[in-house]
Amino acid sequence: MSKLVTVILAAGQSTRMKSKRSKVLHNLAGQPVISYVVDIAKKGVKSEKVIVVVGPKQDDLRKYLKENHIAEAIQKQPLGTGNAVQASENKLKGFDGYVLVLCGDVPLLQAEVVSSFIKRVKSKNFTLGVLTMTPSDAGNYGRIVRDLDGEVIKIVEARDASEEELKIREVNSGILCFDAKWLFKSLKKLSNKNVKGEYYITDLVGIALKEGASVVAFNGEPAHDLLGINTRIDLARAYEIMRERINKKHMLGGVGLLDYRHINIDANVKIGADTSIMPYSFIRGDTRIGKDCIIENGVVIENAVIGDGVHIKAHSVIEDSKIADGAIVGPFSRVRPDSKVGKGARVGNFVELKKCDLKDGAKANHLSYLGDASIGSGVNIGCGTITCNYDGVSKYRTVIGDNVFVGSDTQFVAPVRIGKCATIGAGSTITKDVPADALALSRSDQKIIKNWSKKRKKKKSCS
Repeated sequence: MSKLVTVILAAGQSTRMKSKRSKVLHNLAGQPVISYVVDIAKKGVKSEKVIVVVGPKQDDLRKYLKENHIAEAIQKQPLGTGNAVQASENKLKGFDGYVLVLCGDVPLLQAEVVSSFIKRVKSKNFTLGVLTMTPSDAGNYGRIVRDLDGEVIKIVEARDASEEELKIREVNSGILCFDAKWLFKSLKKLSNKNVKGEYYITDLVGIALKEGASVVAFNGEPAHDLLGINTRIDLARAYEIMRERINKKHMLGGVGLLDYRHINIDANVKIGADTSIMPYSFIRGDTRIGKDCIIENGVVIENAVIGDGVHIKAHSVIEDSKIADGAIVGPFSRVRPDSKVGKGARVGNFVELKKCDLKDGAKANHLSYLGDASIGSGVNIGCGTITCNYDGVSKYRTVIGDNVFVGSDTQFVAPVRIGKCATIGAGSTITKDVPADALALSRSDQKIIKNWSKKRKKKKSCS
């Protein structure tokens, strides 16, 4: 079996995206656009080597490639696709096999389609293979021109096509496969005598046919899987298709999605069977959700681990945190990064956690802020409780032992420790450690001034 390497073209100017970010790094379901193409090359068709062709000013893309250990080749000037592929030649010296050329802005590409295409090219040792599509609007894509026997005779770019050629609906997807030795020898024969003055890799079809080399065109329908992203409109359309794919995969795995068209789940998310998710939720990043959970409407979960049987109520936000089995969060709760909610614990409406470890069975049901805190198991946090963790310069921790009862409207001025089974009276400001089993109060004595209102009214009327 012939060896295979992949060259991914990603040096485009991205001007139509109207963004300082490289086009292929824009987010699509939690991942950069190009990551889907790289996965096809590495995992889908198992390329021995993957090389991404970048422009000289794409520092953000080069940084991404370096961080992900992906080889790069630099196209010094934007002189067309043929010149871009030629930029990879030094990385492939001595290679004997096939070169697959992919476009970095085609994230909906399916591994099965590419595998079938490569298999077809290799099966009869074709010199060159072209993956084609038949979109409803051929637009600016290069037209596939065939003879009366249906054999490909050339690919003509839309800018250079005649009126008759522009009527052709079968177009070049930009995905090609070449015999490596023939490719790099023939790239030197390309001409830039066209409207844009560029070296088109598709002109290799004509060169191959003139030399008597074998060429095959393989149709890779559905066409929308092969469409490139050039504008933010294209990106939004690609996301619609990607979202439907992701959501259908989860539903087939036993996840209940009440309205899958209005539920947004990133590509890397894992969800257990019999979990139900309601509309207008966003499940992002590397989130892991267990089985038998309920995720209500408007919830946002990002890079979190959610256990089994968890109930996340409406309009709650959970980021970079862990929620253990059987816990209840929300509605309108915010669990900020580095927090842990223990088994059966409750985080109620308008409660905010930040770097907080809420142990098993602990409850904070209403209107509280618990930051930089460790809350023991079985603790009850009364409404309006605050851990005052910041003195304007540094952050400090509050540690509350097991089975403590905290009355409403309590402030813990950190650093402070509360022993197990202690009770904190409502309305207290706690500035010192409280021993186990103690009652802590910090209220001033209540005073009653009789007839105060009458005197006040009388004074007002005399003024």
